[in-house]
Amino acid sequence: QNSDLNNLYSLVYDGNTGHVINWWNGLYRVIANANLALDKIPSITPMDEVQKKKILGEAKFLRAWAYFYAVRLWGDVPLITAPQTATSEDFSPGRTPQEEVYNLIVKDLTEAETAGLPWMDASGRVSLAAVKAQLARVYLTMAGFPLSKGAAYYQLAADKAKEVIDYANVNPGVINLFDTYGEVHHVDTENKLEHLFEL
Repeated sequence: QNSDLNNLYSLVYDGNTGHVINWWNGLYRVIANANLALDKIPSITPMDEVQKKKILGEAKFLRAWAYFYAVRLWGDVPLITAPQTATSEDFSPGRTPQEEVYNLIVKDLTEAETAGLPWMDASGRVSLAAVKAQLARVYLTMAGFPLSKGAAYYQLAADKAKEVIDYANVNPGVINLFDTYGEVHHVDTENKLEHLFEL
């Protein structure tokens, strides 16, 4: 009886399908909140500078995460990097070429890498492991179609993934695979070991 879900199953969905609309709106809500944080947090005083840098790194990761989904699903998408209001000059932005979207994603993630985030965070916040793993996925995607960046980006992906692997090998109590499949879904293991990031 759920026509939207049936349309997804039968591959006849379009921009009016509820699940598509919700996914689009949800991603741009994450982007809007990240843009607001990136715009307002730098001017907050007094605020601990180390904490400020971490929060800005988290916001950059979340914006990159959302754009990575959007660009893979829809290709050229509106690239919004500042808070929007009804009076904003670019309130109805056009689509931006995919490569520019990927450039912002890489920029956000590489800046998040230097934000002083912990390797893992049991509270569920963004961690350095999540940032590096996401950057590896982005490089791997950029290496193939449609950007076709090739071998250099495959190498960037491998190098970034190896950073996570190397850290895990030295710190198996911080990043590791669970002993059993059940632990993946157990409440006591949330945000630990195998869970690099959850949203």
